[in-house]
Amino acid sequence: MSEQERIQALLQAGKITQQEADLLLSALEEGDAAAQQADQNISEAVGQAQYAPPQQPQGLRWARVKLTAGQLEARLDPNIQTPVVEGPAEVQQKGADLEVMPETTGGSLLGGLLGRVGSLELRLPPGWGLEVDSKAAEIEVEGVAFLRGRVAAGNVELKAVEGLDLEVTAGNIEGSLRLHEGQHRLRVSMGNAELDLLPGSSVRLEANVSLGNQEIRGFDRTAHGTTRQLGEGRAALEVTVRVGNLEVRAR
Repeated sequence: MSEQERIQALLQAGKITQQEADLLLSALEEGDAAAQQADQNISEAVGQAQYAPPQQPQGLRWARVKLTAGQLEARLDPNIQTPVVEGPAEVQQKGADLEVMPETTGGSLLGGLLGRVGSLELRLPPGWGLEVDSKAAEIEVEGVAFLRGRVAAGNVELKAVEGLDLEVTAGNIEGSLRLHEGQHRLRVSMGNAELDLLPGSSVRLEANVSLGNQEIRGFDRTAHGTTRQLGEGRAALEVTVRVGNLEVRAR
């Protein structure tokens, strides 16, 4: 079932009003439009680059969250054994992983669109990663082992996240990473990225801004062109901003 069909089903079931359905469909269309417009603008300005996806971490189980609009807060909780979902959501087990889709009930949609009511909170135990597919939402992630997926339109805030493979089409991303090993990537088509590498991180950084400003602080230069290194450089981090500004700091 597509997102549009799901909204129509909720409307027919009487769980949302026509006005709420129209607003949700509008948010969905705006997210798609932002993604298409950003890709078109960048393709015309600097061309379409091709990227090979980084190698995914082994041994993690995944909580997969699909958002149309609203707010998601996800954090590591070392005191639990299984993920805990707080807020109206449909939760399904998919093999070893978990699929989470926020439910839209009467009165919650407008608040969800405004980021006040109907937001979703997710607590993950150690050994779990978070995968997001978001059209237009605000996302906060703290302490999780790995964050991957796509945000079409919206902002992302990170705090001590230990792995990253994320694409932001139109929006901003800021916060802190703690990277020790493995491959990591951030792609921002249109927006700004501000990242702090926390103490203990060991990173080889490849950073590129096509149209905008770039500032890298606290890294050592290497003999390999644009590559910067922090510590022994055991983890590889690629950050690309097509239109916008990039700031990466080693703490």
